[in-house]
Amino acid sequence: MKLFSTLASVFVLSVLFLSCNSEPVTLSDHDWKVTDLAGSGATDDKLATLTLVFEEDQEIGGFAGCNDFRGAATFNQKQIKFSTLYSDNASCEDINLEKRYLSNLESSTSYTYSAGTLVLYDDGGNIVVEMEKDE
Repeated sequence: MKLFSTLASVFVLSVLFLSCNSEPVTLSDHDWKVTDLAGSGATDDKLATLTLVFEEDQEIGGFAGCNDFRGAATFNQKQIKFSTLYSDNASCEDINLEKRYLSNLESSTSYTYSAGTLVLYDDGGNIVVEMEKDE
């Protein structure tokens, strides 16, 4: 029984160590392009036009489908919070995609990074945006 308890403790500690030992990333080191956007149904080509850039002093920007956007984001190793995001008022056929993208960014509360992929999650743990480094 004691051996089982010890093995169980070692297993739990190993899982915790490995899950906390994620690949480090500095979000501002890269420009990001969208590969998946929850609720959009957009083609891969349309998604690839959506971008996100982390700038100095917590400022962010990018292209949302019709317009450039701007705002701010605060983040640490796991959590992220976007301000209200602002874009120009030009309308186009992708305006609904733009609205969805900005809404999904604003609803993001946490993220993970692995192998060049940045994934943003909402409060419920649902994936809202997936991105990859723009090379």
